[in-house]
Amino acid sequence: WILFESGSFLFRTMETVLNSYTAVEDAFRSFINTLTDIQDSAQHKWIQFKRQRSVLARNIAEYNKQTNSSQKISLDVGGTVFNTTSETLLKQEESFFWGMLRSGEWQPDKETGQYFIDRSPHMFGIILDYLRHGEMRVDGNK
Repeated sequence: WILFESGSFLFRTMETVLNSYTAVEDAFRSFINTLTDIQDSAQHKWIQFKRQRSVLARNIAEYNKQTNSSQKISLDVGGTVFNTTSETLLKQEESFFWGMLRSGEWQPDKETGQYFIDRSPHMFGIILDYLRHGEMRVDGNK
């Protein structure tokens, strides 16, 4: 009788251990399936990101091509007209002109086609030459 109960107890214990192993195996399978789903989702999002980045890069390149072209620009500075190119005005990133032209908010006058700057023209030629040459020239001297 004791051997029978010992064997029965051992059998139930082994059955419990086996069920525990089966539960752990099921949990690992579920975990692996979840990781696979996450990986698939991440790969899908990565592909979407790369597509969006590519479209954005093309749009930026097209915008830069349009705004960096050396189109002639006339500036009315306090009543004096200065002519230059967009390339010259965009040479110094983060400058006043760079910000104004890139913003799209600064538009030329519809009648004259000139951009108006409400400042004294006295020193503007020197500023424009600095943008053109990268050097400050006052009265023909560096």
